[in-house]
Amino acid sequence: MIKLPVLFDLEEDKVKREIIKRKARRVLVQLPEGLKPEAPRIASLIEESGALPIISADPCYGACDLALDEAEMLSADLIIHYGHSGMESLKRLIDVPVIYVEAKANISVKDVVEDALHYLKPWNNIGLVTTVQHVHMIKKIEKILRAAGKKVYIGHEPGLKYPGQVLGCDYRNAKAISNMVEAFLFVGGGVFHAIGLFLATLKPTIAADPFEGRAHRIDDEAKRVINKRWADIAEASKAKRWGVIIGLKTGQFNLEASLKIKRDLEKCGKEAILLAMREITPENLLEFPTIEAYVNTACPRISLYEGRKFSKPVLTPRETYVAIGKMKWEEYLKSGLL
Repeated sequence: MIKLPVLFDLEEDKVKREIIKRKARRVLVQLPEGLKPEAPRIASLIEESGALPIISADPCYGACDLALDEAEMLSADLIIHYGHSGMESLKRLIDVPVIYVEAKANISVKDVVEDALHYLKPWNNIGLVTTVQHVHMIKKIEKILRAAGKKVYIGHEPGLKYPGQVLGCDYRNAKAISNMVEAFLFVGGGVFHAIGLFLATLKPTIAADPFEGRAHRIDDEAKRVINKRWADIAEASKAKRWGVIIGLKTGQFNLEASLKIKRDLEKCGKEAILLAMREITPENLLEFPTIEAYVNTACPRISLYEGRKFSKPVLTPRETYVAIGKMKWEEYLKSGLL
C-alpha cells in the first residue's frame, strides 16, 4: 500500500493490531464525510490485516450514529468508527465490538489562534473548546492565549473524554465554565460546532479554523439560527396535528421522551402521531402532508442547524414546550438552546 500524506492520523498500526488481536474476518468501516476519500487507503490496510473490509457509504454524523444493524446484516464481527471518540452511555447498547479511531488532525493551529487574538482583544477571560480532532493541541493553544495576557478556562465534565472537548450535541464542557468567561474561542473546522457553542452559552464566540487558516466571529450567524427557531416555534404554536419523531439510530433513540411529549401534546388538545425513522430528511417528512409541525427527539442539530431545509417546523422537545405554552421563550434562551 502506498502511504501518502494525510491531514488526519488514521492510527494505522493500532487498526492493524486490533484486527489481528481480535481475529476479525469481516470489518465494517464508518467514516464521516471529510474522511470518506480515505476509504481506499483504509480498505487496503484492513485487507493487509487479513480481514474483509466493507465501507459504509451512508452518512455518519457522530459517535451516536453506530451502524449496528448494518453490521449484523453484513455479518461483520468488528466496526471501525473513524472521526469520533466513544460515548460511555452507548457501551451497554453495543453487541458488535467497536474500535474508535479519533483521527487527530495533523495540522498546525498556531497561526490561526494568533489570528483569533485580534478578535479576542475586548475580553480577558476566555473559554477554550475544540473537537476531538484538535484536543491534543489544547495545551499549545492555551499557552498562546496566556502569552497574550488572556486568562484561559477549560471545562471537563463527566462523560466527555477530554478537557475542552465539545460534540455537536454536547456542550457541557463549555456550559460548565460559561459564568467564568467573557467569550469563547473554538478551534476546529467549519462553523457547525462554533454556532452550537454560541447557542449553548450565548457568549461571544470566535471560530478559528486551522483548515481554512482564518478566524472570525460567529455571533451573527448563530443569531440568525435563533431568529429561525423563534419563527418556527411561533408557526408550530398554531398546529393542531403533530408528528413526534422517534430517532432509530443507536445513540439517538429516546422512546420514553417521545411517548411523554405525545401525551403532553394530547393534554393540550393536539393530535400527535408517532413516527419512527433513521434519517430525518425533508423528503421523508413531505410524505405526511397533513401534519403541521414535528417534534424531533433524535439529534437536536437537525432542528437547530437544518431547520431551513424543512417546509414545516421541526422543533426540539424544549421548543415544543415553548410552542404549547409550558415553557417561556426567555427561559429557553437563558438555559441555552443546546
